[in-house]
Amino acid sequence: MTTTIQDLRGDARILGPSNAKRDVSVVTNIARHHSATDTGDVFVFQEYWNGTLGWGTGGYHEIILRDGTVQWCYFDDDVTNGVGGHNTPTYHICLVGNSSFTDAQEKAFNERAKAAMERFGLGVENVLGHNEFSGHASNICPGINMDVVRDILNGGDGNIPEPDYIMQDWNKEMVVAADVLNVRQEPNTQSAILRQLYRGGVFQSERVTINGELINGIRHWYEVNGNGWVSGSLVAESSVDNEWIEQRGEVTVDISGGINLRGLSDDYMTNPTALPILRRLNRGEKFNYHKVLVQRNGHAFACSLWHDGYVWLAIGPTTNGIVTSYWVSGIEI
Repeated sequence: MTTTIQDLRGDARILGPSNAKRDVSVVTNIARHHSATDTGDVFVFQEYWNGTLGWGTGGYHEIILRDGTVQWCYFDDDVTNGVGGHNTPTYHICLVGNSSFTDAQEKAFNERAKAAMERFGLGVENVLGHNEFSGHASNICPGINMDVVRDILNGGDGNIPEPDYIMQDWNKEMVVAADVLNVRQEPNTQSAILRQLYRGGVFQSERVTINGELINGIRHWYEVNGNGWVSGSLVAESSVDNEWIEQRGEVTVDISGGINLRGLSDDYMTNPTALPILRRLNRGEKFNYHKVLVQRNGHAFACSLWHDGYVWLAIGPTTNGIVTSYWVSGIEI
């Protein structure tokens, strides 16, 4: 069956676009979403986008209806509003549904994702679910295991076996570093949500798995009071063997999605992710720092004095006190 495509790009009925245009060479990601509704189309959704959220541009470049029909809403150089902080380098495709999709939709998504991959020169590793973007790990969107999606795009059958999780003793107190954090039955975002934790809350973690689902570059998942798991990208040790480095310099943000600048703190602290986000520093922006915090298992942070307090910029994840990858250039610890 041939996929039906409704080309609505430039149609006067489509919201906006009001966002600034982009050069398509900056597109490095294709995002999969679900609408979290049983029905709907672009004309229904944009009533919410504009009327409730006040957006002048819709959320997605393409919307795939339940029967597999594709509504192609925006041109490639239009920046839509699918993933906060990551929209300029991202092409967004949404499937109407709530964690359940029809065969016609999956067929259409595979076709449309492959077409976008070809246009932008991207591979399957660049096709991400909404909750795989940094800062969005607690989101249930896109309602599907993206490892399965990528396997099918890569010519596989989508049968991804559940991994044998490698467990290690941990026995440490952890603190929540997200506004709301889902506790999952297993160390992955596809398992059931048992309950939620909130920023600043603490829990005892007896075990850690080092091969849970990859979230924000981190595979460590921590057990929560013996019942459930949370991603290591959204928690930190409440008391750790941190390292402070007396060093001054300037770093440049080097990842496409940018990095959150957090603050203010009254003094130096060991868990800057518990602080609110002041703004996002985009790729290419510079940050002057005068001190560096290296958490043993968490992140390294560059710190700077700002007004009457301190601001913090995560510069990369850490394992056993070593920075495993850098999100900035201009520094090496």
